[in-house]
Amino acid sequence: MLTFEGVTMRLGAWGWSLAVCAVLLSGSAFAVSLSSSLKNYYAEFEIVLECEVKEHLSTAEADAAEAAIDKIEDYFLAKDSSINTESLQKKAVADKNEGLRIMARSGGGLTPYCRQSLRELLTKAKEIGPAAQ
Repeated sequence: MLTFEGVTMRLGAWGWSLAVCAVLLSGSAFAVSLSSSLKNYYAEFEIVLECEVKEHLSTAEADAAEAAIDKIEDYFLAKDSSINTESLQKKAVADKNEGLRIMARSGGGLTPYCRQSLRELLTKAKEIGPAAQ
């Protein structure tokens, strides 16, 4: 069985360099994954806000979504404070617009899409647990 130590011992300094690069790349992939996930939650929140305006969701449901996105954002920023939330929010608006265009063309109505977006936010907030005080 080939182990990490075995690879670095056989390859010497080059092996250590390779190992360090692998660790750095996995860390940056983790950060990209966090950003991508947070952007998706921002898009879900933008959908909920649009649904409230179009009266597919109530004000109380939009308020619950706002509390959820605040908790989700805090959670992701606690994991990586370098996340550029402004950029992600702009991308999320574009994702929301595209999603709403697709749903409008499907002819199935927006209410199920609205409810699913709300459910995604509330579920993630529940997974995170109580907000840190």
